[in-house]
Amino acid sequence: MGRHTDPNEKSKGKYVVIGLAGLLLAGGLYFGVTRILNNPTEKPKETVTTKKSQKEPKKTSANTKQSAKKSSEKKVKAKTKKTTESSKKKKTKESSTSKKQASSKKKTAAKTKKKTTGKLDAANLTKSAGKVYYGVHYFKNKQDFSSDNSESTIAANVIELFIMDYALAQKDGSDQVIQDKKLGEWLNPMIQQNDINATNVLIDHYGMDKLNAYFKDQGYPDTRIESRMVDINVRGTEKNNYTSLNDCMKLLKKIYDGREKEPQKTMVESLKGQVIRTKIPEKLPKDTTVANITGEQQNVENDIGLVLTEDNPFAIVVLTNEVSDIVQTRTAIADFSLAASKLK
Repeated sequence: MGRHTDPNEKSKGKYVVIGLAGLLLAGGLYFGVTRILNNPTEKPKETVTTKKSQKEPKKTSANTKQSAKKSSEKKVKAKTKKTTESSKKKKTKESSTSKKQASSKKKTAAKTKKKTTGKLDAANLTKSAGKVYYGVHYFKNKQDFSSDNSESTIAANVIELFIMDYALAQKDGSDQVIQDKKLGEWLNPMIQQNDINATNVLIDHYGMDKLNAYFKDQGYPDTRIESRMVDINVRGTEKNNYTSLNDCMKLLKKIYDGREKEPQKTMVESLKGQVIRTKIPEKLPKDTTVANITGEQQNVENDIGLVLTEDNPFAIVVLTNEVSDIVQTRTAIADFSLAASKLK
């Protein structure tokens, strides 16, 4: 016979299956509920934390940059303002300095003009002479007063100063012997007394060509010797001896600048011994030291020299031609010299 199944065993198997299914269902339910409850809490928290950590650094960085930018702008503005103010102050200072300098120049120019034209009136020099050339140079303040019309004109005895300059520039200087006389024995009469014989001796001794070449080399372009003094052989011709305002003034400055050394020292001493005092020295105080050389010729009245006052020494040149009144011209030269001595 076949084996039959026990009803109790079937019942037991049924309960086992139901229990297992219940356990599985309960486990799944528990897992699902736990997952649902845990995920919403953690996820928002994580998200908030992340957003906060990302936004705050950006905000801080932006604020820092903005703050730095503002600070930089303030510094630039402050620097610009300072530079602008400094520039304005500098410009104001420069403008003020320029105005002061301009004002000073104007005052100096006005003062100079007043000194050189306000007191030295040369009008009388032209009243009795057709041609007049005059100039004054003050050695201390370097001021000049001039007719500004320098040109070659008849030198008369003034040419003798240029001859002396040449003679003393030669080898042996004042120790030269000419016709059994020392050079000084010819120079002093020539300079101090207008001794034309002494002048002609020196012209013949040195020669016109050498003398004229020296004048040119020394920068006296208008000065030249064309004849001996009062030479009857050239009367009626156009030959004469010439110089100019500029050449005379240049030689006088040379003599004054080198007055403490040779040969200029000898030249000054010789000029101081001038005995003809009818022009430049005539109206000056008697104790005034004047080193001059005068010159006369028909229709010509000249006088040039150094007025050696302690406070205001000066060189003076007056050359005239086409003279109609000798006395009036000489007086005008004397008055002009006196006015020049009073100019401060």
